[in-house]
This record gives sequence, C-alpha cells and structure tokens, in this order.
Amino acid sequence: MTTINTHKLRRLIKQTRAHVSPDDTLPPINGIRFECDGVHIHVLATDRYTFAAARTKVREETQKWAVTIAEKDLGWLDKWLKTHSGDTILNIAVGSDSIGITGDRGTLTVPGSDLFFPAWQTMFRDALHDASESNELISLDASFLARWEGADSHLRVWQAAPTKPLLLVGENFLGLQMPARYSGDVKDRAAVLTDWSGSLGEGSASPETPEPLPQPGAVAEMAEEMPRQTLRSTGEMFGTDMDTEKGRGAFNAWVHSGVYAWSAYRLLQALKKADPDLAEQTVRDLSEQLESGEIGEWAWDEAEAAGHDPQAWHDDYAAHLKKLADKRAAEQSAA
Repeated sequence: MTTINTHKLRRLIKQTRAHVSPDDTLPPINGIRFECDGVHIHVLATDRYTFAAARTKVREETQKWAVTIAEKDLGWLDKWLKTHSGDTILNIAVGSDSIGITGDRGTLTVPGSDLFFPAWQTMFRDALHDASESNELISLDASFLARWEGADSHLRVWQAAPTKPLLLVGENFLGLQMPARYSGDVKDRAAVLTDWSGSLGEGSASPETPEPLPQPGAVAEMAEEMPRQTLRSTGEMFGTDMDTEKGRGAFNAWVHSGVYAWSAYRLLQALKKADPDLAEQTVRDLSEQLESGEIGEWAWDEAEAAGHDPQAWHDDYAAHLKKLADKRAAEQSAA
C-alpha cells in the first residue's frame, strides 16, 4: 500500500497531462504513466515531442509498482479527486490491470495496464549530462510551450546542443522538448547579432552585461521582502530608548514587526513547497487586499467567518487603552 495526499496526486496529474499523446492507437503513451520506486511516485507523459516527469515523495517507504492510466480515464479520476480536500490521505493499491485509490469517500478502481513505456530515466540522465559549446541556436515549436504552464511557477532551462531536446527543470519536475527543424539562414547567435546590428546600434560601444533580473512572481517578491523586513525590525529595536514609554512602545512595535515578518516568510516557504500555484495566487490576492487599504475590514470579516468575536477584541483593547490612560493621569496628578 502506498499513501499520498490528494493535493500532491492532483498536482502530479496537472503537471504532466498536457503532454499525453492524443493518438489512441499508441496505448503506451496515450495516458499517464505512474511509477513508484519505493520512495517517490513518478508521473510521466509524452507524445514524443515533449516529455514531462514529475515526482513527489510517498508518506512512508513502500513497495515498487508501475501502471499506465489511459487518457480517457483521467477526466473522471480527476473529478473524483476534486471531491476530496487537499490534505485527504489516499491509499493506493496496484493490481495487474487496475489501480485502487481509497479515500474518505470510499475506493475508486481505475483501469490500468503495465504496457511498455519509454526508458525515461536514460533520456533525462543524458539531457542532464550533455554539454555543448555550439554557437548554433535551437529551434522550438512555440505551440508546445503552453504545455509547461502547469509544470511549475518558474522553470529553468538548458540547451545541450541544437539537435538535443531543451531541458526544463522545476521543483520535483523535469521536462524535455524536442527541437524543431529550421530551414532559415540565421542559424547561430553570431548571425542573429549581425542581422540585428542596425537595430541594436551598430558601431556603438558594446553595452555592459545587465544585471540579472530578479525572479518574477509575487511569491519571489514577498520571499525577498520578508527577511529584509525581519532584519530591519530586529536592527531597529535595539536603537530605541527603553527609559521612556514611547521608546518601550517603539521597541515592542519593532519586535512584533520582526516576529510577524519572519513568521510570514517561514509560512510562505512552507506553502510554496507544498503548493507553488496556491502560494502564488494567495500572495497575489494578498497584494490586492493590501493595496485596497481595507485590511481592517478584511480582518474583521475573516475573524467573524472563523467564529471569533472581533467586537469583543475591539472592546477589550479599548478598555486596555483607557486603563493605561487613567494610570498615566493618576501618576501625573500625584507628581
């Protein structure tokens, strides 16, 4: 028995399904291949032009198995998985011609087969080992690029050689895209530079190499800002005047700022690791809420929705402030 949560299984299917061959006369690749090596579940799909390999660790070491689920069965399998929350633990048992998935809504038996599948380990290993000093450009079919949208929020790429596949690397994800034939005259980088020399300022001094741009995305921006705010806050708190009430208040404010910035960073990293897509969408939604200037209203509504009493919080804090004001007034009168 192999165990995995629902979110991870759905994500593996999402990362690879776009690469399934639509040709139902080729059953080995007209579906998704699941392979468990005892430590990871690997999910694989290819149509010979692109190849996707995603993986995730199982909850505990298990037996090895392999099964292919046909494209025609993936739709209703995914619909069944959608009825479960992401943290639902699924138990997977593989038979000779089926795969049984047991969740809190019973067991679903999906037809499966142990058909021959391409030797994907060799292909990806060769792609990772290949190196080239060729100046020739690789040609890609742009229509295939959209298939990588579900792979990860960011992908790193490597071109080993013009005749070798483009390697794409994500978090627990590897992809290959085969090059396309190019019959034009501009086949290498030097020829491109010559062809564009007028537009790029022929005869002028070579521009300095620009600094690499930061990784795009809301998560990447917040992941940089949170440690920065933590360091700023923890540095400022030691510069406050602890002999005055105002200084002590500033100290507490900086402490809270640093604590919550660091907490947000750690939680963001955990969410990014568990579900990069959800992390990106959550941070984008958060940014919109912050920009609206209405986070007080958002917090009030969320507190009520969670069953808390924000009015009681407000009243308690108002009473606390009044108590402090009365105490200060009494001390000033006594002086």
